[in-house]
Amino acid sequence: MKIKKIDLFILSINILFFIYYSFQLLVFTDEFALRNIGAFNHAIAGLSEILGIIFLSLSIGLIIILYKGIENQLPLFITILLIQLIISLNFWRYILTDSPGETDLFTISINASIFSFCSLLTILFIFNNKKYL
Repeated sequence: MKIKKIDLFILSINILFFIYYSFQLLVFTDEFALRNIGAFNHAIAGLSEILGIIFLSLSIGLIIILYKGIENQLPLFITILLIQLIISLNFWRYILTDSPGETDLFTISINASIFSFCSLLTILFIFNNKKYL
């Protein structure tokens, strides 16, 4: 099955999304933790790096799908959707409770919006391709 342009756009956005956050989490662990979490210690750095590795793995999986096709890849897309959705809900929780911790609500709002937007794109992708997944 040939990938439609809208699906290619959605996959590309998700790939860029995961690569951006992966790069930030792996290369700029200390700065990313300080800027987005507000504190630094080795536990936060380790968790940031693990999350970066997971995001990198998901982006590689999506890149492979560009070449192999989307057939029978529903478990991967459900995993991606759940990760994006749960992280975005967690960010929105900080905003709604007005408890940003050591960081600011603006930074959390940007991250919440990005994760929410990518969640919506993934939902659109899944419904657009449910007969192939």
